[in-house]
Amino acid sequence: MVLTMGNYDEFALEYADKTASMEQELRKHFYSLLPDLKGKTLLDVGCGSGHDAEYYVNKGAKVSGIDISENEIELAKKKTNGNFIVGNMNNLHYENNSFDVVTSFYALQTSDDVPKALSEMIRVAKPNARIVIVTKHPTRNLLESYVNDKNLDYYAKRKVTSYIFNKSIKLSEPGHTMMDYLSASVLDKSKLEVFEEHTDFPASEQVVPGLIYPTLMILKYRKQ
Repeated sequence: MVLTMGNYDEFALEYADKTASMEQELRKHFYSLLPDLKGKTLLDVGCGSGHDAEYYVNKGAKVSGIDISENEIELAKKKTNGNFIVGNMNNLHYENNSFDVVTSFYALQTSDDVPKALSEMIRVAKPNARIVIVTKHPTRNLLESYVNDKNLDYYAKRKVTSYIFNKSIKLSEPGHTMMDYLSASVLDKSKLEVFEEHTDFPASEQVVPGLIYPTLMILKYRKQ
């Protein structure tokens, strides 16, 4: 299976099944960084099949979700209560200052313009709202780009090939630099409160045997 944004719909059900139970410890930690959700409006960007949205609803949040995949949105609608729509994270179809909390779990790396997507998340968040993100680490991008695509340029605009689930799923996603996540356009409008680096092997495919490196990062912004 080769999964790209162009054919995401074809594999929505299989991808949702494979990812539903993965990285539960990471999710547990991610959830611990969220504020009390009871009575809060929450937007889940790249909501997929609604796995996280179901948790947020159970915690008392009024949830909206957006995802590029029509099939994933249909799965989310069947899984839990919420307002789920198809859309692009670079152009969120919501009013300014709409949400108490904005989340995104392993979706932001699919954007071809991370500063734009983050700016959109900040725009739709209320003042002082938290925006909490899990995304691929640029170090992982660099190593996978070098090993899998023979690309030697960290700064190049490029597609990066990666594999998950014992190479049963091949991903092709944009490569990013750290500055994409820490750009002036983002930090002018928000304060970075949490920055963490983690390694999620064996869910990720290690491309350099024996090398321990960060594969994901968690960022928590507060809108100014």
